[in-house]
Amino acid sequence: MRTRPSVVLAVVAGLVAVLTITAWVLATNRRSPAPDPATPEGTVLLYLLAVAEDDDATMIKLLDPSLECSAPLPDFYQTPPASLSVASIKTTGDAATVVVDITEGSGGPFDLYEHEETFELIRNGSGWLITGEPWPVFACK
Repeated sequence: MRTRPSVVLAVVAGLVAVLTITAWVLATNRRSPAPDPATPEGTVLLYLLAVAEDDDATMIKLLDPSLECSAPLPDFYQTPPASLSVASIKTTGDAATVVVDITEGSGGPFDLYEHEETFELIRNGSGWLITGEPWPVFACK
């Protein structure tokens, strides 16, 4: 029995299409795990999510009380981050430093601004608090 090349080609093309659609569905439905406040990077990510949502109460809970921050926090120019990625984490005893690459933008592909921010943290019981002069608040006193 002879198979025609066009039938074989159609079957192969169909399989490729099904695999492509399956990969796309899996990639778009994948959820990132929630940041873990028991880790320095999780604390920073929760803080940055609160910044994006203009949630002063959550931001203050994640800041060291010695910064004397209270609601409402000082106004600062802020566009919601388009993307965040943790560049590095260094933990030494009860202190940690988390460096985050942040991309901000106002919507267009040429309106993106990339910068790196460093967050200093101190251990607080089973969690972490951001201290120093954290972006974008910098100072509360």
